[in-house]
Amino acid sequence: MIRQPLASDVSLDLATRAHAGTSHTPDRRGESEVADYVATIESFNSKLAAAADTEARMSEAVAQAERYREGYIKRLSALWSSRSRMMSTMITGPANFPVRRQEKIWNAYENRAKEFYAWQDRALKAALKAIKAVGAPVPVADPNAKTGCASKVIGGVEIVQNFDLDRVQILFDGKPDGDTIANLKGSGWNWSPRNSAWQRKLTTNAIYSADRIVAKLTAGVQ
Repeated sequence: MIRQPLASDVSLDLATRAHAGTSHTPDRRGESEVADYVATIESFNSKLAAAADTEARMSEAVAQAERYREGYIKRLSALWSSRSRMMSTMITGPANFPVRRQEKIWNAYENRAKEFYAWQDRALKAALKAIKAVGAPVPVADPNAKTGCASKVIGGVEIVQNFDLDRVQILFDGKPDGDTIANLKGSGWNWSPRNSAWQRKLTTNAIYSADRIVAKLTAGVQ
């Protein structure tokens, strides 16, 4: 059976401190945050259980649910820590309020929140896909399919068609700047620590996207 979430899985103290600088009732906001955690995990678990129509798939659902719960707690705790640095003049008063510093803190929190919500959607899709894959027939490999890699270099950036992994990969000489990373993420590219590359499934659109992103970068257009 899938382990159901408990309020004690997360820190009520951290959830409360997340609203200490922006709410007159941080304790109630903290309790609400914890309740939201429980409800969200329960909803996730119910979707996985509905897809687990065999014993083997249920075993996979249990593993996926636990993996999601651990990842969710880690990211939620980081989000609460980020929010705990936020302040509002309604709570602290306008005198000597660090406006510019707080703008940066609020922007950082909003970016982290967007990434958290996007991760939730990806994680659900991946978990359901993994469950449905259990017991599914193994696809027969195409004997005529290409293997190995084909690559090209544009302005010092390498674009690789990795046929073995079925991925298009972009390899930068070092970490790209923030605008480029935002462009990559917005175009469906994901960072692969294992391959040290930004990559997408190998499709014509992915190849076009890689060419466009690298061409803009090398032309100095952000």
